[in-house]
Amino acid sequence: MISKYKTGLLTVGTIVIAMLTTSSYLKGKNITLDNNEIELTAYNNLITYQEGEMYVYKTGAPEFETVNRFQKMAASKLRSNELLPTSNSKASLAFNEKDPSAFYEQDLNAGILSFNKGIKEYHGNSKLRLPEQQKANDISLKFIKEVGLAPKNIKELKMLHSGGLRAGAAGSEKVIDVMRTVTYGRMLNGVPVYGAGSKIIVHVGDKGEVVGVNSRWKQIDKKNAKSLDKSSLKSAKKAEMEMRQQLVNDYGENAKFKIRDMYLAYYDGGKNYIQPAYFFQVDVMLPKVKERPRITFDYVGIIAALSNPPEEIIPAEEAPEAQEYIKKATLKKSRIKNIRKRKDVE
Repeated sequence: MISKYKTGLLTVGTIVIAMLTTSSYLKGKNITLDNNEIELTAYNNLITYQEGEMYVYKTGAPEFETVNRFQKMAASKLRSNELLPTSNSKASLAFNEKDPSAFYEQDLNAGILSFNKGIKEYHGNSKLRLPEQQKANDISLKFIKEVGLAPKNIKELKMLHSGGLRAGAAGSEKVIDVMRTVTYGRMLNGVPVYGAGSKIIVHVGDKGEVVGVNSRWKQIDKKNAKSLDKSSLKSAKKAEMEMRQQLVNDYGENAKFKIRDMYLAYYDGGKNYIQPAYFFQVDVMLPKVKERPRITFDYVGIIAALSNPPEEIIPAEEAPEAQEYIKKATLKKSRIKNIRKRKDVE
């Protein structure tokens, strides 16, 4: 049986792109938290990107001109102003009653500007004329520049994925392309930025029309960035110890963990700062408990790289199925909540 979770998809999807294949292995039952008998190995294969100093960046809400241009564009696409907020000071999310897939969302404090004109007309439509993928890439980049979503320093913008959405054609078993999708992330001095923030997804539809955008992007001022000396950063060894201890606290000493990768990059949670963090790609293997079978799933862990981070790093919400499994298996309740998918159930 295979189940897939949508939780933290943007975060995990961009993390996987950066992954290599180095790994280390640890059996949870060998960890004794009381006396710190933990075998640390992953930090020796730490993946890094930066060539110089790392920084803490203060982020700011989108500029008024950008918001105004985005709202005008969305209103024309939605053919109505009804879904747009009456005030920019509050978060807003509104759906079209006739087509719930059509919506407008805005939260300037989180850098969110999103809309979708609706995909009702796309279901089962075999007469769509979608642009070629490269053309869709060009259309999406031009669009975010014109609307003002692109960063002031265009070098920060990095295309992470170019693909699309497929669905079954009406009255047929044939699967067709119904939309092109282009995802952008952020790079700061060659270092990737992961997390809920610093993402722009553009949906390109029939005849090359941009039919939707999901943007969570806040501007930064590099002139006011705070440089960090090595003494303010946790060592990779200390970060690995924190991650392993956290895994045991989350899933119990009888669980097994395989850290496939560990790397140092930037984290953007969509709040007020972009800061350095250690990221871990982990295979978690929970043992059979009572009537419950053994389960294996992917886990993305994040540990703040700063001894005194400017704000707390909060991973994405854990999938409810995993929460229920852990509860019924009488394992310790999970604190880190960033499961991507359940991979194998035996």
